[in-house]
Amino acid sequence: MSSRNRSVRIAAVQPASFSGGEEHRNAAQACAFIDEAAAGGAAYVVFPEGYPGPYSGPMENDALERVRERARDRRVWVSAGRLERGPLPDTYHITHLLIDDRGEIRARYRRVQPNHPVFNAYLMGGRHHVLPGDELMTVDAPFGRIGLLICSELFVPELSRILMLRGADLIVAPGGGVHGPTRTRLQDTWRAVARARAAENLLFVVVTQNLFGGSRHGRGCVASPEQMLAQRDDAGLMIADLDLGRLDAVRSRYYDEEMLSPPAAGDPIFACRPGQSHDRRPELYGELTRPQPDAFEYHYERRGLSTWRAEYEKIREDTNER
Repeated sequence: MSSRNRSVRIAAVQPASFSGGEEHRNAAQACAFIDEAAAGGAAYVVFPEGYPGPYSGPMENDALERVRERARDRRVWVSAGRLERGPLPDTYHITHLLIDDRGEIRARYRRVQPNHPVFNAYLMGGRHHVLPGDELMTVDAPFGRIGLLICSELFVPELSRILMLRGADLIVAPGGGVHGPTRTRLQDTWRAVARARAAENLLFVVVTQNLFGGSRHGRGCVASPEQMLAQRDDAGLMIADLDLGRLDAVRSRYYDEEMLSPPAAGDPIFACRPGQSHDRRPELYGELTRPQPDAFEYHYERRGLSTWRAEYEKIREDTNER
């Protein structure tokens, strides 16, 4: 592998997002964030899941076109999010749109593991039926290969591992965000997962989310295999410089004589396990592809939209029988 002696500056946006009938206001805010990020030297701007929309508001929304135009004007790449109509009435896909510096849509990733219907309705203005896509995606950009996920898909290690095997240098997992207090407190867990995915796959991980109602409990972060490069709890930009040459260095070494020798002055010190992404035993992993009786069936719509409730009951019944 040839070493890449360059870095890229990215800006992860954690906005104070508008929802419902006010969601249209996200478009102007998103364009202002692109301006701010570009002025700060960023080549890539990452927005949260469903931002600038539509997401919880009316489906008639020109936010995407406005963001594409601003990306073209400022010559930056952008990850934007929106809800799109599905193949059946009252169904949708949540998409992660990768826009290049000419304003062209380079990828339209449909979340393969959406939230479950109750949570979908809570987040998306009463829309229960967000259907899964069935294709994982990596996209080559001038600054590296981008792996696309959405929100809690980062908690599924198999998805990140597949993107790593496809050569991803960074995984971008824009998140949603809750509208008020709930019984979960996941900020620290989210950042632990981001660090874990970065370390075990030797790549960068970018996480951000919508902040609703003045929340100051965001989970935004940018993780490298060796350290957290940026994090933010409140609304605003997170700026991080991703060193692609350093990524090549940790990927192209094992614990060999060099790594196990005492460092001399000026020698590189590594804060991750070099070569980790190459230590694999695929012949032992067949169990991962076998059906799991209590797993949620994401394509419940094939049996009828009303069958989603049975998926919840199936999981409860299986748990009670253990």
